[in-house]
Amino acid sequence: MKITEYANSLFEQPWWLDIVAPHSWNEILVKDDAENVIGRMPYVFDNKTVYIPKLTQNIGIWISPEFKNDYGKQKQIINEIFLQLEKYQKIEIALNPNNEYVLPFRWLGFSIVPSFTYRIEDLSNTELLYQNFNKTAKKNIKSANNKVTINNKTNINHLLDMLDKTFEVQKRKNPMDKELVKRIVETCDSNGNGFYSEAVDKEGNIHSCAYFVYDDQVCYYLLGATDSAFRSSGAQSLVIWDGIQFAATHSKIFDFEGSMVEGIENFFRQFGGKCIPYYRIRKGSFFDELYESLKPRIKKIMGYKI
Repeated sequence: MKITEYANSLFEQPWWLDIVAPHSWNEILVKDDAENVIGRMPYVFDNKTVYIPKLTQNIGIWISPEFKNDYGKQKQIINEIFLQLEKYQKIEIALNPNNEYVLPFRWLGFSIVPSFTYRIEDLSNTELLYQNFNKTAKKNIKSANNKVTINNKTNINHLLDMLDKTFEVQKRKNPMDKELVKRIVETCDSNGNGFYSEAVDKEGNIHSCAYFVYDDQVCYYLLGATDSAFRSSGAQSLVIWDGIQFAATHSKIFDFEGSMVEGIENFFRQFGGKCIPYYRIRKGSFFDELYESLKPRIKKIMGYKI
């Protein structure tokens, strides 16, 4: 498994990029006069485009911690990196939440759009975490405990079937690449970077399931699905609580992989996390920018939740 110390998250690790973008990623290293790496950015590309790979929350720029408060040095590193990306006609990147200083991207001609996730930033006391859940989350967990049991043996077929059911309720075909999902699950299970949880009743019905990916810093709620026939059972909340408890023994932070959808945001907020911004930067042709500005309206017309 290929690992680098110059990464903000597992999404920037070579082994992850080999899964989501095989033979389609590269990295730029910035070094000081002594040949020490002080900056790194992996990126995924296709012809003249740099883009965000599927099922990858963000890929940011790792900058040496010694420059955390040195904006001048950060600007220099960012400029050096993007000078090497000028050949690409379109660039769209979701930066890691650690990349807080984004002004240089504006000066480089990028549009900057905030996105949001929810994070529990201290997992050291699970009893206190549970106390910080709101009444609805606690009620759902208590209700689900009386109806289902938790199984942690990974079952990729169950996960894929449940994802299909989730999109069927929205009258949409599951847009996920199932082979990609399988590669992620198989690799993460093999490497010790994945955790599966499903809630099953006495009749064998799966109410809800989820797959989490993690390293020693952050555990991410990567994939989750619930059977609409059992939505009232509270199983989804129980599965997430199971994931949080697992994360508390392996990582420092739990990330809900936040959504801009109002209903989903409201659900995540029940668990007492903190709203954390991260930034998407984008540069393209006039028509690319026009399409991006119209995309939310198009989705709304098509009935997508936005």
